[in-house]
Amino acid sequence: MKKSIIFATILALTVSSCQLTREDYTEISPDNFLKTENDLRLAVNALMYEFCTGYWNGEAIYGAGYDGYQVISDMTTDVLWSCWGWESDVEYYQQWQDNSTSSISGYFYRAFSHYQFLSKARNTIRRFEQCEAPEEARLLYMAEVHALRGWMGLYLYDMFGPVPVATDAQLDDALTYNYIGRLTEEQYDSVMTQDLTFAIDHLPETAVRGRMTKGIAMTLLLKYRMMQGRFKEAEQLCRDIIALGVYSLQPDYTRIFTMDNLGNSEIILCVPCNSSASWTANYMTAEVLPADMPWTTQSLGWGGYVMPWDFYGTFETGDLRLGCVYTDYTTATGKYMDKSNSQQLKYGALPLKYGKDQTMTGAQAGNDIVVYRYADILLSLAECIARNKNTGSDPEAEDCLNQVRRRAGLGSIHGWTKKDFLHAILVERGHEFYMEGLRRQDLIRFSKYVEYANNRIQKANSEGGKYYNVNDSHNRFPIPQEYIDESKSAITQNPGY
Repeated sequence: MKKSIIFATILALTVSSCQLTREDYTEISPDNFLKTENDLRLAVNALMYEFCTGYWNGEAIYGAGYDGYQVISDMTTDVLWSCWGWESDVEYYQQWQDNSTSSISGYFYRAFSHYQFLSKARNTIRRFEQCEAPEEARLLYMAEVHALRGWMGLYLYDMFGPVPVATDAQLDDALTYNYIGRLTEEQYDSVMTQDLTFAIDHLPETAVRGRMTKGIAMTLLLKYRMMQGRFKEAEQLCRDIIALGVYSLQPDYTRIFTMDNLGNSEIILCVPCNSSASWTANYMTAEVLPADMPWTTQSLGWGGYVMPWDFYGTFETGDLRLGCVYTDYTTATGKYMDKSNSQQLKYGALPLKYGKDQTMTGAQAGNDIVVYRYADILLSLAECIARNKNTGSDPEAEDCLNQVRRRAGLGSIHGWTKKDFLHAILVERGHEFYMEGLRRQDLIRFSKYVEYANNRIQKANSEGGKYYNVNDSHNRFPIPQEYIDESKSAITQNPGY
């Protein structure tokens, strides 16, 4: 009976459809999509969605909440904290566990879920390979997808190490449920290298703001090689990026992040923001700005994030980068606020790095989120040269470091031992890149991540805290148990959890 009803329904729809002449061009299918260059561009734009900033969007990797990539990376170090407490304490003291009952377990769950992007991007690439668009356009947009896949692969590797990546055969057999395990380090390296090498070979040196470029793909591969400790390859990548001649230091550090200097020559990769749309707005300023601090006529502050006073005290006197950091302010009613009477300033200074957007409405600002910039390339080259040589500091490495220091109004460094020079680079990177999400990997690379966390823990415990000491297993985050169970244990947990 049921089959008869279904057949009758299909027959009725078939007959009625024969009487219609109108075609619906709003429907997208394999038969009418990916035919033109514009189709390719729209498909790439769709993939960029997960890299957005939307505050209430769980897929937004660059959100300003506790689970945003840059925030969770810096909050687990010495450069960022929140006076609200909540999960910031768990992050700041690295107290997460794979069975944590705090909502930080949800952060890891959402972060790990992005591994599915790698399959989505791979399917897009395969469809691009078969589409009818002109070859030049096809190669360009394929290169963008390869770069985006590499960007997501870097994010996941930073957080968890190698993740599952489906093969083409598994993607073709979509109706069969495959229990896919994590790749080995060697297998994951092959995927990352192929993606980013293709992107480097086919992307342009320059593009409109927000599109992928050769320099972006090179920088993503550089960051990956730095995480792997492959410093000779990283050194060459730094030199290749510099040789492009596309990037340069901005003369004024405080203007790198401002609205009137969007897309400046120092920025290699950014997340374009728009204050008029909630899922593309920059909320970093709102997270830091005290509710009673005048900023713009329409701005709203949530009064949470701070730069801890201990870290603030490591800056040299006269460092111009502190021009973005506020130690006090006066309210709209004329009341002077500092750490003696401000609940927020009691915990640290205000890192208002992104400057004023006069069009900021409520919590939504339009300043682009800066991901990677040229100063990182200079300091990475200085570090790689020092690590690759057995002698003391090198004149070229010193010059790279001193370019960044001079821009900050500081004196030059010369003739230091290798050990002291590398430490100077770590210090400089902290002062240069606070609130940009680089501190966690920097500390891991210098074997300081766990040491610094335990120093914070010991200090907190001496004041009545009850935190446990951490170890090197905390260099990677735990993989949510739900994914392990769902994969029938094909996905393995990171060591130590």
